[in-house]
Amino acid sequence: MELRHLRYFVAVAEELHFGRAAERLHIAQPPLSRQIRDLERELGEPLLERGARGVTLTAAGRAFLPEARLVLAQAERARRTAQRAAAGETGRLRVGFVEAATYGGVLHDVLGFFRLHLPNIGLSLFELDPAQQADAFRDGRIDLGILHAPPPDAARWLHVEAVYGVRMIVALPEAHALAPRARVALGDLADEPFVLFPRPSAPALHDEIVTRCRRAGFEPRVVQEATGWHTVAGLVAAGIGVAFVPASLAELRRPGVAYRPVTGLTAELTLHVAWKRGERSPVRDRFVTALKAVARTTRRPRPRSRARPPADRGDGAA
Repeated sequence: MELRHLRYFVAVAEELHFGRAAERLHIAQPPLSRQIRDLERELGEPLLERGARGVTLTAAGRAFLPEARLVLAQAERARRTAQRAAAGETGRLRVGFVEAATYGGVLHDVLGFFRLHLPNIGLSLFELDPAQQADAFRDGRIDLGILHAPPPDAARWLHVEAVYGVRMIVALPEAHALAPRARVALGDLADEPFVLFPRPSAPALHDEIVTRCRRAGFEPRVVQEATGWHTVAGLVAAGIGVAFVPASLAELRRPGVAYRPVTGLTAELTLHVAWKRGERSPVRDRFVTALKAVARTTRRPRPRSRARPPADRGDGAA
């Protein structure tokens, strides 16, 4: 028994006329009659009474009709489900992300889009640092990672793409002598104590910052290391030191912290997406496409502190 047998039977049962049913199905009447006879032969029971006045359903036909309709409806649902899955409109996606991905509104907007327009996709989110994401990939616990420092061996087993960058600025204690300036020259930070993230957490960014400081004539004096940007901001607010942070962190408006652009510092925190090589996922592809689109169109606000700084006062900014 095939689905076409059921479609043909339902058409004849609803039209109660072979000619009209054949027109509805866009086939000739003789093949339609043969298919119905084949179905009846397979079932071992007549489904239709054929007479001079037309076609009527037998008791077996009346019982078979709702079941045939149900099977056809289920087959159609299965077809649509498969098509939605292939188009990335349904399914499941487990996403690992670093803290910095939550700033700037990009991830926020993508998650909102999925909740509103793709409610049949189940998203599971896990805040994981890059090393934890690498372990989660190996253990099969995540399908997609958003991270700023891919593992050293990523090229061997992960597909990695840069999505967007966030420029680095300086976070100062609000009462700091440089806080009234609208912009700080990198060389003006030469004598400052620094709160800096450990190099293993983002080697390329760490090296670029240190290189820029050396070109400005100083070696950053690190008095404290911290991995989370919230923690870094808290240490700055406590007066432990100054810190280079992503510009999007300024959106949090942490009390006691002033955020300023830095002349001479062009470093960016680059956010990447990563997934295991060879794995196909329409849902993942749709999520990455949305992430890139939002990253291209989102306007990130300029860094702000709790107080508006006055005009520059001789900071040497260009």
